[in-house]
Amino acid sequence: MEASVTNPLAALYRIPGLRQLVLLAGLALAITAGVTAAFYVREPNWSMLFSNVGDQEAGEIMNALSATDIPYRVDPKSGAILVAGDQVHAARLKLAAQGLPRGAGVGLEMMQETGAFGSSQFMETARYHHALETELGRTISTLRPVQSARVHLAVPESSVFLRKRREPSASVLVNLYPGRELDKAQVASIVHLVASSIPGLEADRVTVVNQQGQLLNAPGDASALGLSTQQFDYAQRIEQSYTERVIGLLTPLLGPERVRATVTADVDFTEREETREAYDPQSTVVRSEQVAEDRRTDGAAAAGGIPGALSNTPPPPQVATNAANPPAPGQAAAATPASEAQAATRTGTPLNESMRRTRNYEVDRTLSRTRAPTGTIRKLSVAVVVDHKRVTAEDGTTTTQPLAAAELEEITRLVKEAVGFDEQRGDSVNVSNVSFYEKPVEEEAEEPGLLDSPGLFDTARTALAALLVLALAFVVIRPIMRGLGVGAGGTGAELALGGPLMPGAGGGGTAAAAPRAALSFDDKISVARQLADKNPERVAQIVRSWMQSDE
Repeated sequence: MEASVTNPLAALYRIPGLRQLVLLAGLALAITAGVTAAFYVREPNWSMLFSNVGDQEAGEIMNALSATDIPYRVDPKSGAILVAGDQVHAARLKLAAQGLPRGAGVGLEMMQETGAFGSSQFMETARYHHALETELGRTISTLRPVQSARVHLAVPESSVFLRKRREPSASVLVNLYPGRELDKAQVASIVHLVASSIPGLEADRVTVVNQQGQLLNAPGDASALGLSTQQFDYAQRIEQSYTERVIGLLTPLLGPERVRATVTADVDFTEREETREAYDPQSTVVRSEQVAEDRRTDGAAAAGGIPGALSNTPPPPQVATNAANPPAPGQAAAATPASEAQAATRTGTPLNESMRRTRNYEVDRTLSRTRAPTGTIRKLSVAVVVDHKRVTAEDGTTTTQPLAAAELEEITRLVKEAVGFDEQRGDSVNVSNVSFYEKPVEEEAEEPGLLDSPGLFDTARTALAALLVLALAFVVIRPIMRGLGVGAGGTGAELALGGPLMPGAGGGGTAAAAPRAALSFDDKISVARQLADKNPERVAQIVRSWMQSDE
């Protein structure tokens, strides 16, 4: 009687089927824990792929992930797209190959939407400008260095008055990928792309800025600072070109990383314009000639002329002929001044004659206009440093020794030819042979330890889940299965052997669970007698159960 009082759960375990129900409940809980652990092991470590994407673009991303068999899920709180942690980079590369994500914003597809009936002209124009800005941003984003781009257009309203007409302008903000930058040609291409897309927009009214706030292109940058920057860039390109020539020429002779070169160019950016006019007196050509001739004759011969000064001139005096001494036959009369004057008067020979001649010559004339080019090189200074020559001995050891004088002269000659050396211009070339600093041999990096392994967490999680399943199987499920077997097929022989039916009863559960050796019939009778003396109520219960089973 005292045993039953000391064990308050004994009455509870006497209820038929309660023991089996408790064991089944424990088995169900163990199976649930094992399945949960298995699913926890199989559940990937989710990492965010993209966030803040539109619904349409999110659908395209999900379709692309489904086509590539990459598991994904959507965060119900933030709407971000999550993928397995070990497939984030692969997913981004595959989506980038398909041009996803394209970026937020609605382009010309918004024009397909039917607007309200009372939509004003201002709203329609604003929608068109916004769509145009989005389309230009998408186009610029297709450039490889550009991750995303935004375009802002300032298009004034058209006016019929010329004084009130204003020119449109635009600004572009480019977000570049890390480690990339736009060169001058790419910036110019963006400027002309935007200018060509807007009617009436000039290229010098487009501004380009990167995400760091650096001005890549300024409209109408004709200031002194802007010109100085362009001149510096031009001189730097010249120096870099000459440096690459020298290094590219000497590297095959001396080996890689064994030559250093620096070129300094003195560039003249002065603008000169000269106009010259030259004449050559030795080379002449008659351009025009004008001749004026005047003749004066006798007054008698000129009788009947127009009255004037000449007509009122008295005739010259007559000279009398010597009649007493006539000329002999066959001889001409002696010519006298009077006779000559008379003869001239009779024959009409002019008495006064004048001639004026004007001749114009065309002299050889040369007019030249010379404009000197800007950015000419006034002087080049070249400095080249070459490493010592390495010599390998027969035993494999390597030593260094300086170059010979003939080798230095040959290198100097090659450098002069590479940069176009001009002594009259004042160029200088200096080649030095020194021993380069050798970096000490770095020790090999140690492999990451077990604790630094990136998959340690997943491995530990899998191992813990496996241990939990094994512990449940051997510690919980196996005893429960044994208990179910004992409760269903227990016999009086097991009771005679001392196996308890209820925990906490006489005999102790630990003694029943321990394996026992086979007993003889006399030993079993002895044990049964001892049980009957120690616990008569339990023996009476067993006998009662036998009698009920026999009925």
